[in-house]
Amino acid sequence: MDNDFTIIEKAIGPVIEIEERSTVWRMPSTFARDYQRIADYLASQGAECVEMPYARYLDMDWEVELGKGKLAMLLGMLMKRWHYLAGMPTSKPVSGEGELVARVLENRRYARAIHHGPYQQSGKTYQALYDWVKSRGLSLENEAIECYLNDPREVGKAELKTEILIPLR
Repeated sequence: MDNDFTIIEKAIGPVIEIEERSTVWRMPSTFARDYQRIADYLASQGAECVEMPYARYLDMDWEVELGKGKLAMLLGMLMKRWHYLAGMPTSKPVSGEGELVARVLENRRYARAIHHGPYQQSGKTYQALYDWVKSRGLSLENEAIECYLNDPREVGKAELKTEILIPLR
């Protein structure tokens, strides 16, 4: 698995995002609603999504999240109201409107991994990436970006691919 981890520099560019706080079991419907709202808004602005949608998870405390035992991690995942931004990279900068916030995600250094399989099993990839980063003496920012590389409506759970990007300090 070590070969799947890299340090990259990447600028995501202009995006539209919607801020959310929800539990894990509400995320699928929340993402579906938000991504549709963003896509409709982009179309109304003469723009489109240029890459697959993403989620930017905020307020991550890696020591706390990954230091929990398996049962505590499972219970926390189910009970916690996650703070995140559902977003899409846009073909051109557009202004935001209401809950739809426009911004530019500038070039940053990230620890990167590709998670293969169901979203619910990504914790193992996060833990392995965290350990890999720490073994190199690097520190992580308190957010993570999950770029969804394929569509769960088009592929089975085992074929899902998620790019995980964690900004480096």
